[in-house]
Amino acid sequence: MQKDPLVGSGLLILCLLAGCLACGCTPRERPPLTFDDQQALAANQQCRAEATQMNNEWRGDTSYFPWRAYYDMCMKRFEISDAEMRKLLLP
Repeated sequence: MQKDPLVGSGLLILCLLAGCLACGCTPRERPPLTFDDQQALAANQQCRAEATQMNNEWRGDTSYFPWRAYYDMCMKRFEISDAEMRKLLLP
């Protein structure tokens, strides 16, 4: 008894598609950002750029002391708290 190879591969494709759909391939909805969150993200972009300009030898490690000190000072200047930074997953 020989099975039709097209039926087997068709079933395999259907199973893979069903698996993808079951795993949640749809994008997850996020609530819209509040005004304060938008301001914090804008401050983050500006502070990252300023800290990088001030420390040319920085290579991407946010724990590098001179970069981090300037970044933290800049965020404090914009009155962004540590709690807000953690909430938005900022460095």
